[in-house]
Amino acid sequence: MTTQSAPTIHALVPCAGVGERAGVGGPKQYARIGDRTVVAHTLAVLARVARVKQTLVVLAPGDSQFEAVAPGFKGVVERVGGATRAATVSAGLAALKRHGAHDEDWVLVHDAARCLVQPAWIDRLINACSEDA
Repeated sequence: MTTQSAPTIHALVPCAGVGERAGVGGPKQYARIGDRTVVAHTLAVLARVARVKQTLVVLAPGDSQFEAVAPGFKGVVERVGGATRAATVSAGLAALKRHGAHDEDWVLVHDAARCLVQPAWIDRLINACSEDA
């Protein structure tokens, strides 16, 4: 009899967009809401989800702002973002494998500019999928 352990869960955060339509004078994920940037709010929520073992932020290759707008981020950063969100996610998946992710692991993809997510919602999603390999 074999027992399967729960998969390792990673968060992949596409953060390579330029935010042209947002009209905030730069990437919308770097706009400020209150005391921090949109991406910092997003990453703070992901950090509160105990089952997420690793968070990878995928930036545009020339991004020089992230560390200043997301101080204290404890995850992994890769500057391998592509021209589209799909290309950025694909590059991020490859980067996760380089950082130890395995084929049987789960990857939750959440856009950096969508900061209104709540930890309980992420936990509910994980719970709803937990019986599906």
